[in-house]
Amino acid sequence: MVSHLFYYQLALLAILWLFVMLHLSWPRRSATPTTTPVTPIQPKRKRSTEPKAFEGLTQRPLCLLCEQETGETALAPPRRPTPLHPTNRRPVLWTPRCTFVPTAIVTIVAGWG
Repeated sequence: MVSHLFYYQLALLAILWLFVMLHLSWPRRSATPTTTPVTPIQPKRKRSTEPKAFEGLTQRPLCLLCEQETGETALAPPRRPTPLHPTNRRPVLWTPRCTFVPTAIVTIVAGWG
């Protein structure tokens, strides 16, 4: 039977081998300067803060008469839902699971002894 220490040492060697392989295969930065000059990153252009209108929603009236007709109208208030019909059923009587209901202690006399 092989000792547990052998397996621990084998696992440690496998982890070390993995780190060495990753270190060797990792791309390196070159220490020499590149031949092309590095250009600084240009800041993004500033955008206007004015909101743009969505073309599908904003429509101009064709003439002055149409412009007068397109006055805003107040929306009607929402309708109330229809009330539910009363049920003729008996209400459910139940006790919650966590409710403590005290019971009287009853001794049973069966003639033993």
